[in-house]
Amino acid sequence: MSTKDFRAAVFGELVAWGAANFPTVPIIYENGPVPDEDKIGPIWIDAEIRWYGALPMTLGEGGNGRHTGAISVNVYYRDSAGTGQVDDIIDSLKTTLRTRRIGGAIVKFPQRTVPTNLKGWYKSGLLFPFTLDE
Repeated sequence: MSTKDFRAAVFGELVAWGAANFPTVPIIYENGPVPDEDKIGPIWIDAEIRWYGALPMTLGEGGNGRHTGAISVNVYYRDSAGTGQVDDIIDSLKTTLRTRRIGGAIVKFPQRTVPTNLKGWYKSGLLFPFTLDE
């Protein structure tokens, strides 16, 4: 599976998950339109693929390789809004994406990220490590 196809498969999974579970929460994807933070609402999700490295799996012309990285999903929410809905979203995402195959990749158990605060927004999320054979 190409890296382009993997990205499309991951974002397709997120679209389906969002429509089924949190249809009013906007999902923003890497290199897409930049959200207007004054109009987007009190909570939104940012998703991207982070590429960490790659190694060859075979030698010779047209050899295959294995990519490593993480699917990064962050939930942004307003200051003083509490963490209840954020935890619901994160737990639902964890259940949906963890320890499974997406296309040619194996997605592993996620790690929670350290919450941060910037410009009136808190951010909490998950990093789902993966290996992708190409």
